[in-house]
Amino acid sequence: MNSLSSTDMSFGCQVVSYGDVGATVDQAVRAESAGFDTITVPDHLFHPTGSTEFLVDPPWEAFTVLGAIGQRTDEATLLPGVTDSVRRHPTELAHAITTLDRMTDGRAGLGIGAGEAFNFAPIADLDWENPYRRFREAVAVIDGLWESTPEEPLSFAGEYFDLDDAHMGLKPASEPRPPLWIGGYGPSMRGLTGAVADGWFPWIYSPDEYEADLQRVLEVAEDRGRDPESIDRAVMVPTTVTENADEARRTAIERNRTTLALRPPLLAAMGYEDVAENTPLMREMAFTDEQEERLLAAADRIPEEAVDAISVSGDPERAIERIEAFQDAGVDNLVVIPVGDFEETMTHYEEEIIPYFADR
Repeated sequence: MNSLSSTDMSFGCQVVSYGDVGATVDQAVRAESAGFDTITVPDHLFHPTGSTEFLVDPPWEAFTVLGAIGQRTDEATLLPGVTDSVRRHPTELAHAITTLDRMTDGRAGLGIGAGEAFNFAPIADLDWENPYRRFREAVAVIDGLWESTPEEPLSFAGEYFDLDDAHMGLKPASEPRPPLWIGGYGPSMRGLTGAVADGWFPWIYSPDEYEADLQRVLEVAEDRGRDPESIDRAVMVPTTVTENADEARRTAIERNRTTLALRPPLLAAMGYEDVAENTPLMREMAFTDEQEERLLAAADRIPEEAVDAISVSGDPERAIERIEAFQDAGVDNLVVIPVGDFEETMTHYEEEIIPYFADR
């Protein structure tokens, strides 16, 4: 997706109304009409049973919803933000994205990470002992199937996946493939992004820490003989924009404290090691009672300025300032998660924020 110059900014919107498929599709249509270039949806299977604090509404199936969105939109790129390499075999992921890409005339992408425990904790027969190894193999299988031909089918012998002369006859409309964005944080995931992916797509960052962690992606890309500038530099962050800057920031801080608490390595990098050391890692979260108690206790200790740093909140002028901070950190694809009044936030992006960056 990266045909941008170093001063351009592309905008994406994560749409979600759990328990209501129609409302989610409507949000996607509204986001495209507001000028967003990319539409993403989360990919959850299980939400915590009995929780009154987190993910209380039931999730829908992401690829089905993306197909519905594809039928009601015309231009936006559509991708899961993000799926995982655990619940679905990579052959199914390759086939699903190919089908979505064909039905939307080349508007599909694949956002994928190594997975989060709450999504498959109830599935006792899943092997998640080595999530990075499984993820790396899954990416290789997906890309190999997209490239496979009858004359050169894919054979793959890995620890987790084993294919013998596999040829996926239906090919993506996109050339050379649908954009592959990796959502991950650690050095290995960032290194793999630089080696094989089209974009880095982590969830929740402050500009300073994003800039620091981006360097490994770009360095590995250069080491592999790739052009670092060809890699999309995306990030997903919450946004709340209203006419009243203080009100928007209060809403964002209240709603996003626990969001930041789910990223203890980021908290530590931001200087809050004492909070981070008592907080469960997002990928390990099954939202048990004990984990929820620790999470809420940690969230209460996070300063307002830390929460403010990982969001785009305020009036339109301040939102632009926050986006410029992410842009200065290297972000060229900002995917926002609207928090609070969806329509008011969309209106400000449509009328003021997106045009500001388009005119630069």
